[in-house]
Amino acid sequence: MSKKNSEKIDAIADAIEHSMKKGHISTLILLALEKGPSHGYSLMHTIKEDTYEVWNPTASSLYPHLSSLTEKGLIEFKAEMDGKREKKVYEITDKGRKTLKKLLERQQNMRKSLLSMIMSTIGLTDFSLPNDFEDLFGPDLIDDASLIGKTDDEKLKILTKRMLVLSKIVNKLENFVNEINQRIESLKKENK
Repeated sequence: MSKKNSEKIDAIADAIEHSMKKGHISTLILLALEKGPSHGYSLMHTIKEDTYEVWNPTASSLYPHLSSLTEKGLIEFKAEMDGKREKKVYEITDKGRKTLKKLLERQQNMRKSLLSMIMSTIGLTDFSLPNDFEDLFGPDLIDDASLIGKTDDEKLKILTKRMLVLSKIVNKLENFVNEINQRIESLKKENK
């Protein structure tokens, strides 16, 4: 792929990523305010830190969302004086908490559907899906809450199924690696 095509692809991916992030900023604000009241600057910092700097909202992107969430009754603010400046301290409302719960449920469903699409793309369509990426690849893969209270036979079925799913994923990934290696070798031969 040429550098010019690669740059075009990066620009397209950046635009899609920006659109996806824009759709999540209200949820991130509600999540940050769930921790406690905060002013705008502090919210920007909290979101940036808590998302490992994947989201780094600016004032111009954050404040319209704060206004919209206030108009919808999901958050409210109290004006406080900070020296000679007035500072708005935002707080989530009960309606905001209920809406956040609903948003998180819907987001979980979206993540599960994305996982379904990914698994289908790599040829894993005959398995029931885990609840999330972390359920499939997370640190609790072997010893997690889903095994608590299960009989040894039930645990054996759960773990056997996980091993089968992961084995298929590993096999598929090995095939991808082999294909990439073949392409690399082919390109090396062409460039000699």
